[in-house]
Amino acid sequence: MTNQKKVILKVDDFTGFVNKVKLFENITFSLEERNILVLYGPRGSGKSALLRSFARLNEEIFDEVKYDGEVFLEGENLFDYDIKQIRNFVFYSDTNFFEALDYLTFGELIELAIGKEFLPFEEYSSLLDDFGLLKALVKGYKTKLSDLYVLEKISILLFLSYLKDSKLVIFDCILDHLDDEHLKELSFILKKRILSADKALILATRFFKRFLPIADLFIFMKNGKIEFEGKPKDFTIAR
Repeated sequence: MTNQKKVILKVDDFTGFVNKVKLFENITFSLEERNILVLYGPRGSGKSALLRSFARLNEEIFDEVKYDGEVFLEGENLFDYDIKQIRNFVFYSDTNFFEALDYLTFGELIELAIGKEFLPFEEYSSLLDDFGLLKALVKGYKTKLSDLYVLEKISILLFLSYLKDSKLVIFDCILDHLDDEHLKELSFILKKRILSADKALILATRFFKRFLPIADLFIFMKNGKIEFEGKPKDFTIAR
């Protein structure tokens, strides 16, 4: 008998408004631990606004934000958490944050993410090696992130989510920057260090075909609505 997986994220008839204009509407799905959701949609589909809502980031961008429906993180209402709790529980990164990495060293990024209580670099050596980062960080904490390749920067974000013990990791179109070979390498890291740690992962993309093989759940959004939600193989049949 297999153990039932814990539901990390449950979304029920969720609708978001900014200045009374709908960003997305009637969104319903559940995501279990150790599963990957691939969220596909064109620009303007509402996928980024939806994903930002899980980290309560829309309120930092827009003046008047309102939600209807419910969102639960491990069974607790999203809006019962304080912001600091949410930012630990949910690790969200989009292309804007990704580009900002170039202005930091590895040590500065770690300090921003987890405070000043991080360990000496050598203490992280084994873990960094698991994330494929040890050889790239040639100057330890002083390594400039601008010197790293795209795959290595993405691996650093995964490393941060691991250190913060975030249960829900969201990459909003960041993996669109990877070629097929690097995506395969990253998939190995995801399975070894992220999904095995009882986390759930959401990957948003505008190019769905490359991500279908790693998806447990697939959602297609258009004009703020879910057009398809289910197994990846069923989406290809439906098309």
